[in-house]
Amino acid sequence: MVTGSPRNKVHAFRTLLWRRYALFLLSSPILTCCSANGGSSGAGSDTAGPFFAYQNPNPGVNVRDTVILPDEGKFYSIGTCPPYWQGANPGVKLFSSDNLVDWKFETMLIDAAKLPPDSWYKDRFWAPELHKIKGKYYLTFNCLNESEKYRHHHACGIAVSDRVKGPYKVMTPDKPLTPWPSNDLTLFEDEDGKVYAFFNNGWTDVHKIYVAEMDMEKLRLKEEPVELFKQERGAWDANGIEGSAVVKHEGTYYLFYSSWTRGYAVGYATARDIRGPYAKSKSNPLFGAWRKGRENICVRYGKDIQDPLFPFTSLGHNQFFTGPDGRLWTSCHAYLTGSNEASMLIDPVWFENGEVKTTAPSYTPQEARITPEMLKKFPGLKSAKKSGLK
Repeated sequence: MVTGSPRNKVHAFRTLLWRRYALFLLSSPILTCCSANGGSSGAGSDTAGPFFAYQNPNPGVNVRDTVILPDEGKFYSIGTCPPYWQGANPGVKLFSSDNLVDWKFETMLIDAAKLPPDSWYKDRFWAPELHKIKGKYYLTFNCLNESEKYRHHHACGIAVSDRVKGPYKVMTPDKPLTPWPSNDLTLFEDEDGKVYAFFNNGWTDVHKIYVAEMDMEKLRLKEEPVELFKQERGAWDANGIEGSAVVKHEGTYYLFYSSWTRGYAVGYATARDIRGPYAKSKSNPLFGAWRKGRENICVRYGKDIQDPLFPFTSLGHNQFFTGPDGRLWTSCHAYLTGSNEASMLIDPVWFENGEVKTTAPSYTPQEARITPEMLKKFPGLKSAKKSGLK
């Protein structure tokens, strides 16, 4: 097991990985599938402009459920802060980067230590997200109060600000946005300007994902939540589902979600109407990894791929952002073998004949051609040199 800070752990792990990789290349003429073909970010990248270089995972954002928001020349990220499973965590931390590789802590968007003891959202902030909609910044979060006196079940809240760094005003101070115990709230703005909330129910025998249109003036649900689909007995998502993320492409809604049934992995379902019906992809799970004890198994397009160099034991809960090549990219968290600390993972995503394709989960050095438009908006991208590790 590699010990030390997340950055030192990843640095040491990569040194070991590449020693093994060199030996592997000498002993085998065939590259493994989960190396993402040695460094291309997907077909169709522009031919002009410098390259963006990166390598997963990135320890600069050591949180789960990572979300990236490109805005005003920088990339911002938030996620679930440790400790993940026991006790309270500090709240919601905001990180920033000029180049998607070198990250720094900016500020606390919600500081749990400053909340009154009777707040329903007091302990263990989970899977927060940042969304910019119609010029305002919306912070969604999931939380509970574990105290004996003010105990409250886990549910979803929302806050708003005129600036990405805040301050944020919580618009659900007295009761949650969602009508029952729930988790993993995300927002989706459709082409007609309507905004929808997606979330899953929690702590029940059957996990389901719901959608409801939002009233963005009052920041309330405009309707009773509509059930979209649920976990499926005997399938890869049999134990439960969570972590919604929504993309619309050529009139089809792609609803991504995660499950912890075999480890942790991401799948998706599609529909022509935002309220469904949704059909789960036959290629699920799209990507992921087995849990501890089943190392070196990459999951991609519904298949388990044995890869002696694959460094992750669990990864998932994804969201999307516009990447350096101007295309759709996904972010999620990943665990290195032998570590209990999560780090950021990013990779491109694209569509072919109605199906989702991706290089995730890559772990070898990758490159993407930076488009002139993205370079103009984010000039720091050209400074990315493989990783933020020194």
